[in-house]
Parts: sequence; structure tokens; C-alpha cells
Amino acid sequence: MRIILYWFVVNFCYMLWASDIAGIYAVQSDNGESYVEVFQKNGKFYAVGFANKSGKSSGNDVKNPDPKLRERKIGGSVFLWDLMHASANKYHNGRLYNFQNGVTYYVHAEQIDNTLQLRVSKDKKGMFGKTLIWRKMSDKEIAPYQSKRLNTATLQLPQ
Repeated sequence: MRIILYWFVVNFCYMLWASDIAGIYAVQSDNGESYVEVFQKNGKFYAVGFANKSGKSSGNDVKNPDPKLRERKIGGSVFLWDLMHASANKYHNGRLYNFQNGVTYYVHAEQIDNTLQLRVSKDKKGMFGKTLIWRKMSDKEIAPYQSKRLNTATLQLPQ
């Protein structure tokens, strides 16, 4: 009985102190700075782009391998999905779609201070890939973009 109680207390404390990556992040790319919201749904994390610093439209998903999706808008499309909390500040089993080349990658992530470091790769282990660093934004930084945020409850999630 003590062992069961011990495991319950340990798991409860772990859940209390586990990091939460949900929030708004600034993301650097070849096209400048974009703003992405990471949100949680059904125990998994997702990300959607909703604005960029230039204020210009992100355009359509013209590189998508599925011709039916080439007309969809990039802004407002969920591009990171199924990222699951693994331990402490680590997350795994995610997938990330790259609008620039139409390729879907595996993702592992780690929250370090105010950054989310994503290991994006073609292989599940993350051996051959690239690390992207997203910076979590403060409330003051987010303020000018609040009106552009999307209702994440109504977004269509990738399968």
C-alpha cells in the first residue's frame, strides 16, 4: 500500500512541476520573423502560424504533395502535431510539415528557459536533422498581434 501511495505522490508532483510549452513563439526563417501559437489538445501539442513581423500574407501551400491542398492558406494551417510530453522539459513523437518544401518531418523538442528547441529530422531518432529554436514571447511582445490570433479550438488538425 505504501508503494502505491508513494507512486501516486511522485506522479502527482511530477505533473505539477512539468513544463508547459503552450504559448506564443517568435520563429526566425528565411522569410523573416513569424509568430506561432503552440497549444494543447487531447494530451498532445500542436502549432499554428498566425502572423509575421512584415504583416504580409504567407501565401498558399503551393509545395504540398497533395494537389488538393495547394490552394490552402499557410497562415492558420496547423503544421506541428502529435507532440507528446515525455519527461521533465522533453517532448517526442511529433510531426512537422515544412511549407517551404512540402516535406513532413519527425520532431523531438526540449524547453530550455524561454526557448523551445525542436529537433526536426527525416528519421525518428533525430540523428540526421536540424535544430530549430523558437523564442517564447512575453505578453508585451504579443500585444500588437493579439487580434490576429486564431481560435485553436476550431482548427482542423492533421491526421
